[in-house]
Amino acid sequence: MEIHFIVILLFLAGFILMLVGLFVIPGFGVAEITGLATLGLATYLAWTRLSPLWGAVTLIITIVVIIALFLYFPKTSSWKQLRLSAQDKSHIISANPELIDKEGETITMLRPAGAARIDGKKVDVVTEGVFIPEHTRIKVVAVTGNRVVVRKT
Repeated sequence: MEIHFIVILLFLAGFILMLVGLFVIPGFGVAEITGLATLGLATYLAWTRLSPLWGAVTLIITIVVIIALFLYFPKTSSWKQLRLSAQDKSHIISANPELIDKEGETITMLRPAGAARIDGKKVDVVTEGVFIPEHTRIKVVAVTGNRVVVRKT
């Protein structure tokens, strides 16, 4: 078999392995590493056995296609399944300035962070550095962003 066909077959096999690794097998593993190694071997053989021109063409095509794959991949459903997404925190209200001076009761021990029930809603809270036992009355003294600071009443 001529070297031209070997280079073309290695080139195609490398891209097929990359596609299989990106879209069929989740994670960065054996298929992607083998695909990259195969593409590297195809580029090396094209450069040394054919000519530097063919090696440069192979290298440029490899780089362009890999960049295109990585630009396209984040828009696929496979990527949406792999990436981390925010957990459902619908049971926890976001910090609001109107919580200041409200009173509630701790649900968990605050050491110094934990959860409290304020106005019937579960809120993640922190103390000013002291530990507060569970089922203790507390008062909101400050709200900064999503940080709700409480004090024992």
